[in-house]
Amino acid sequence: MLKQTVHIVFHAASSAQLHNSLRELAYNVLAPSICLTQYALKFPNLERFVFFSTAYANAHLWKSHESPDVSVDERIYPLGREEEDYYKIALESWSAVQKTGSSDEYDAHDFPWPYAYAKHLAERLVFQKAAERNKMDKVLIIRPSVLGPADKFPYPGFATSHGAPSTACAAEYMLHPGRRIKLSTRYENPNQESTIDEVPVDVVVDRTLVHVALGTSGCVHAVSGEQGRLSTEEWWRAFKKERRLPWNPKPSWVSGDWNSPHIHPMARRFKIIGTSFAFSQERTVKAAEKLGDKEKENLQLFADRSKPYSLHLRRHHIYLQAVEVAKKKKWPLCSARLLCRKGKPVAHLDKNVKA
Repeated sequence: MLKQTVHIVFHAASSAQLHNSLRELAYNVLAPSICLTQYALKFPNLERFVFFSTAYANAHLWKSHESPDVSVDERIYPLGREEEDYYKIALESWSAVQKTGSSDEYDAHDFPWPYAYAKHLAERLVFQKAAERNKMDKVLIIRPSVLGPADKFPYPGFATSHGAPSTACAAEYMLHPGRRIKLSTRYENPNQESTIDEVPVDVVVDRTLVHVALGTSGCVHAVSGEQGRLSTEEWWRAFKKERRLPWNPKPSWVSGDWNSPHIHPMARRFKIIGTSFAFSQERTVKAAEKLGDKEKENLQLFADRSKPYSLHLRRHHIYLQAVEVAKKKKWPLCSARLLCRKGKPVAHLDKNVKA
């Protein structure tokens, strides 16, 4: 019954535990993705299989490129030579991961997290299964960058309690007792040159729906892009406004690896702080050109950066996550109350509030 009636399949269910081992990710990211892809491709009326990956599946390019701003296009980046059969290599790597918990290509590249490689491998395996059935035109891979609260829908600031990584960063930094937070970079002026590509969740949803409606296949970035991404300085300015005590910790940049034991633990976990990626969004720009003004009226296809970046609609979640951090570190809970501005959940605020 299901096979005959389903036309579009969205596969967005996935572990987002960045630091789980590849062996763990084999069973909660890779195997389910392969299984659902094979199942969906059997549907006789399938129009589109949509697989959600991450723009940071290609974050290993930061280490292999010396350019200050790493460009990432909407395509597959082979981990070997361009002329190699990356479908065959993907199958070999998948077999190795199942047997040993790693692969030669993973060991040869410096991915920020096992999760990034798992998504890179999953993308290739999804395409490999589609190629087997001659259904490459049925597969759409959506690559969000760092998920952030919604710009507009269902309301400004909408997010789940742990749905925005930069909110977790803010919570950790709020509790930092010193005046300096050590971060790593290769830039001479990292405050201005390093960037964070945070995309509102409603932008991800609307881009996905538009590309499905237009029949897009292949890889599509759901990102803020070069025009909408934030400099570290912009993010830090917003962070400082949310800390209650009179002094604010400042970034202390060191020249080093993103695995360095000398940087702040959150920076070591999040890894991409101090980097800069220029994610292409050309396919969405072209898709938007095909739509009339009336069709685009209620769509949020691009991040709204018309106002200064702010974290004030995240106060409630920052506070709650700071409390969790304090509990884990066995610090007094009053530290979160002293350092964080306590806010109401945004759903309870005025509907006209702007993010």
